[in-house]
Amino acid sequence: MSSKTLLLILVLAAGCLWAQEKKEPEPPSTAPTATTPASPHPATISAEDKARKNPVKFTEVSVQRGKRIYNTQCALCHGEKGDGKGELAEDMKLNVPDFTNPDTLKDRTDGELFAIIGAGIDPMPGQAGRMTEPQRWNLVNYLRALAGKAPEKSSGKEPEENVILVPQ
Repeated sequence: MSSKTLLLILVLAAGCLWAQEKKEPEPPSTAPTATTPASPHPATISAEDKARKNPVKFTEVSVQRGKRIYNTQCALCHGEKGDGKGELAEDMKLNVPDFTNPDTLKDRTDGELFAIIGAGIDPMPGQAGRMTEPQRWNLVNYLRALAGKAPEKSSGKEPEENVILVPQ
């Protein structure tokens, strides 16, 4: 190898090292992730969704309906008791919120919870295409009950679930 080629290689290597040293270090990301414990849900939720009122009355019947949905659709990750200790979450090393802790959702409106359930967040899939709106509202009511809020006694006048009225 000629001395010119060797000198060229040394200059290029020095230039690469110098360029790497001058590169500004990237600041650590502060964007929340699905496993960030500080926030139960890092999504941006519109003011309209925050203000949305739950049309399903918070009764024992609604909570029972929400519990059935939760047990089939949510418990694998969020835990049978809602404590965030689901089997799949443990396998995937996810930090899932503990819904039995009243502080977890105390700053969330029902409308926000409804939006979160509908839209999902990685790795939690959105449920808007899989659940009806009443199912998602019942699920919101169940989450409130998990946190210790007591539902009203059922009036016996709650609409039937999954009944389609066909004109005669």
